[in-house]
Amino acid sequence: MTIKKFIEAPEIARIKAIWRGKLIAERHQQDITYRLFKVDDFYVEARINPLSFTRHFTAYATLEEIMPLYADAPSNDICTIKVS
Repeated sequence: MTIKKFIEAPEIARIKAIWRGKLIAERHQQDITYRLFKVDDFYVEARINPLSFTRHFTAYATLEEIMPLYADAPSNDICTIKVS
């Protein structure tokens, strides 16, 4: 899947693409969990709010676009970042 197809895909197709991907980082901000996945040749950040059961997906072409958000997170709020 390409980043363009991901952005244009219905939500269920985006969820399936993320489940195929690899979790590489996680951060927390108040009650919201952010998970960063590598999907094919792009990255997707999933924002999950368990209180309202809402989710939002943002796709990034390169890791450099999103890593500042994870680099600034407190060390106890982020899992080990694994990029392969």
